[in-house]
Amino acid sequence: MVLLAGVMACRQQAPASKTQLEDDSSLLEITDSVAAAADSALLIADTISYSPDQLIGKWLQPVPGLDKQKQGFDLRKDSVARSLNMYTLVYEKWGLVKDTLLLWNHTEGMEKKDSAATIDTVLIKELTDSTLVLFPVKAAEGYLEKYEREAGGKVKSKKVKGKK
Repeated sequence: MVLLAGVMACRQQAPASKTQLEDDSSLLEITDSVAAAADSALLIADTISYSPDQLIGKWLQPVPGLDKQKQGFDLRKDSVARSLNMYTLVYEKWGLVKDTLLLWNHTEGMEKKDSAATIDTVLIKELTDSTLVLFPVKAAEGYLEKYEREAGGKVKSKKVKGKK
């Protein structure tokens, strides 16, 4: 009832009686359509999920300050993850829950108070056949990590010259 009275006040009309507010179905349609839109938005946002098969492969990004070198990770079918060109951060395994990638890892060669394995939790913001954009949940808003899938390792066949 407070919402209906607020809508009426926004229209700058004279205050309506309780009976007039209950009989005015146009106000109910506004309220219902807003609720329906909110419900469908929640359903759409909650249905994003990816298949583990979409993530399998080697994902690389330039090493900060050394753009010619690449680093990243290799996600394998058996849930094994491996670090690529990262020697202190060692990935062990991975998992996927809807749009959230979990990466189990530990550090080597660095003094650290707690050397136990940790789990990096990252949200998949974009995934195509060639690109992967991640948002680490502990990162500042707007920070994204962009990776490219390493080419499929296609070997060019060499032609062997035959005898004439």
